[in-house]
Amino acid sequence: MPEIAVRKYAVTVEEIFHEGGPAVATPLKRGAAVAVIANPYAGRYVEDIQGFMEDLKPLGLALAQRLLAAMGGDVKAIEGYGKGAIVGAAGELEHGALWHVPGGYAM
Repeated sequence: MPEIAVRKYAVTVEEIFHEGGPAVATPLKRGAAVAVIANPYAGRYVEDIQGFMEDLKPLGLALAQRLLAAMGGDVKAIEGYGKGAIVGAAGELEHGALWHVPGGYAM
């Protein structure tokens, strides 16, 4: 399978004191870890791409570790999580679906 070519990482953490309701003394933290990777399947049809999910697992783990560190390092302080994928114009919907298992696996 293709090697993962990471173009960039970004990690951000928000501290939310209120969003329309009463202010709280201890803010809620909301974070995101992002990786932009080259899509090895962009612009062409490849029949069997499922193996790429396994190749993406180390990236999922790396993103989870980066985010956890940015959020303070305490797994028990995390109340919820999600994952998502964006595929560029030359990609297909199924290319984004490859992130489903690796993105959740690490969490």
